Formats: sequence, structure tokens, C-alpha cells
Amino acid sequence: MKEYKIGLVGATGYVGVELLKLFDEMDNLEVSFVSSSGSIGKNLYEQIYEFKRIPNLQLSSVEDIKEQDLDYVFFATQHNFSMDYVPFLLEKDIKIIDLSADFRISDASLWAEAYEDEHRAKNLLNSAVYGLPEKERNKIKEANLVAVPGCYPTASILGLLPIANNIKETSNIIFDVKSGISGAGRNKVESDLSDDIVDNFKAYSAQSHRHQFEIGHFFKKNYKLNNKIVFTPHLLPIFRGEYVTCYVEISNFEDSIQETYENFYKNEKFVRVLTKGTVPELKKVQNTNFCDISLFMKENILTVHIAIDNLMKGAASQAIQCFNLMIGANEYEGVTLKDD
Repeated sequence: MKEYKIGLVGATGYVGVELLKLFDEMDNLEVSFVSSSGSIGKNLYEQIYEFKRIPNLQLSSVEDIKEQDLDYVFFATQHNFSMDYVPFLLEKDIKIIDLSADFRISDASLWAEAYEDEHRAKNLLNSAVYGLPEKERNKIKEANLVAVPGCYPTASILGLLPIANNIKETSNIIFDVKSGISGAGRNKVESDLSDDIVDNFKAYSAQSHRHQFEIGHFFKKNYKLNNKIVFTPHLLPIFRGEYVTCYVEISNFEDSIQETYENFYKNEKFVRVLTKGTVPELKKVQNTNFCDISLFMKENILTVHIAIDNLMKGAASQAIQCFNLMIGANEYEGVTLKDD
């Protein structure tokens, strides 16, 4: 079995740690470079804990990656960062799995609107493959640059894929979304967010959220949908997990909604369409790569409930799915921790 040399940028963030946990269970890769801007010079075990297979590497500056001999690099970083390194790495024939937002939107002007800055690697936007295996499996297999979707887009898109061609042209698409605080990132949680959310519940970014742009772009690009999207995120007083409720009007649809979803996802191991009349629960998807979906129909209004783990299917384990596809391995290997 070939062993792939892996680099991880953003190793000490919440998603980076989840990736390391998954890497540590995989015998076809060698983690040989780790970077963390806030922990340069410190050892991996000192910052996280001792792993079984991953050595006690020194956390380096991302600039040092230019001297590394790697096969794949994972970026578990904030937006507006990876774009400065991806072009160089691709020129070295290193493949990229980017969990940041830098290459998820292929329209440079829309990216600039969403992230309030100019994109600095515009020439790569159209070559990046959107890392949603349930939609782009074949493209991911051939990709050199995969942009793993955001957690909210992952859940929202999976919730609507089976009826995307049946959404009424005049319908608003309403997403009422809720996430555990880990979605805000380690720095915010460890500063004051964890205290602020105790016994509390509130909306945030209520006027506009960046993931709304990503969701709209996906449906316009793939299904030519121009429906208005209403997207309101909320913080749950829990650490991990994400719950999306979507309301949409559908038209030209005579089949059973339940059967349509079940048939659409029947070959997808990690998307579970729940029994009619039941709803997803966060505790049943936490620490897994599963996406649970349930459906309720009243007249022509469809309500879809979706639950995922924002750090796993919304980030790290979905990235491992993409990695497996890129190397020609079993897509489902290594995406769930063995002791979970």
C-alpha cells in the first residue's frame, strides 16, 4: 500500500485537531509537516496530545512548507489565507484539500462581495472542484485542488439536492440554521464565546452570512436557480453539531417526497433519510460523518430538517472522503473514529 506524505496547515484549530485524529487512524499516510501560526516552534504533543502514529512534530511556520516534499496538503485555516500558498504548491505537483472558503466560489466578484476582499488567485477558481462527494464524486477523483464545502452549505445543499429541479421559481428558500460554538473557531470560543453562550441562545450575522453566498452560488451554478435565499444562523449552547431547517415551495411534483429522497440517497452511505414522521437529533450525528434528513410536506411547502456534525461531515471527515477519492481508495475508509 502506498503511503502518502501529508502536510496540515492550521493543525491546532478545532478542525485541524479533528483531521489529526482521523489521520492517526489511517495507515496509508504519513503526517510529515504541521503548521500553526500561533504555536510556531512548539511540539505537537505539547499543544494537543500524544498520538499513536503521528510523530511529535514541531509546529512550523507555513512558509516552511515551501521546502517540504509532500503529496497532499490540507488547509484547515480561515479564509483569505490558503490562496497565497496554493498556487506554489500546485506548481510543485502537490495536491490540495482546502477546508477554508478561498476556492469554494468560482465567481471572483461574488467571492469579493462575500469576504470583502479581492481574491489573489483568481486563475484557480474555475479549476477548483467543490468537495461535496454526493454531488461531485467523479470530479473529485480527478482533481488537484478540492474546496471542501462549509458546514452550513454541506447540510443545506444535501437537504435540497433531491428536489433542486422542482423548487418553485417564485419561492423564497428559507434556511433556519443552528450550530454549536465550535463553528466559530478556537480563538473566539476561548476568548469569551464559551462563557457568553452558557444557558443562552441567539442569532448572529443576522443581516448577512458568508455561507449564504456559497449556497446561492452552488444552486445557481448547478441548477440555474435564482431564488431569493433567506439565511439566519444561530448559536446553540453546545460545542459541536449543526441543525438546519429549510422551508421551500415546490412545483411540478407528483411523486412521494419520502420515496424521492430515499431513492436519491439510496447508495450514499453517510446520508440517512429518516423514517417518515421522525426528525434528526444532533446526538445521533455528533462525532460521525453522517447527515440525517427528514421531510414534512404541507400542501406545496416542503420542510426539510438536516443534522450533521459541523466539525466532521461539515469539515474534517468530508475532507477525508475527498482524499480517499483522490487517491483511488475506498471513499468510506477512515471517516469515523474507530473508538466512536
